Amino acid sequence: MKFVVILAQVLHVIIGIGALAGGYACITDPINPLGAPLSMLEGSPFSSYMIPGFVLGIFFGLGNLLQIFFVSKRVWYRSIGEGLLGEGMIIWIIVQVLIINTITPLHVLFFLFGAIQGIIGLVWVGKETLVNLRHQRIIDE
Repeated sequence: MKFVVILAQVLHVIIGIGALAGGYACITDPINPLGAPLSMLEGSPFSSYMIPGFVLGIFFGLGNLLQIFFVSKRVWYRSIGEGLLGEGMIIWIIVQVLIINTITPLHVLFFLFGAIQGIIGLVWVGKETLVNLRHQRIIDE
């Protein structure tokens, strides 16, 4: 189980730092961040990269870095955070691919990272549920 905790923390560091950097780039240059032309947003609800940059930086950047703390402290809601961040990443990548109409290797990689986070969250929820059920059965007996 220690491997899973380390894997989760490594993913949070990679995603968190990458999302903070990407979010910062989108906020400081909302017209052409990291060379992404504004034309990629045609047909989307966004007129610049500013709002996606805030979402990227806050939810995925700060969220993943905060989740490192929750995972290391093994707080009960770490599984919920893991699942939300993983499923959020999957949705983010799918929407991004649909908006820009392009798939890159980074999309595939971060989709997989999100899937791994989601699976880890499900495993932790299942484990916590079993422990709670076992504990409740002992109390009831």
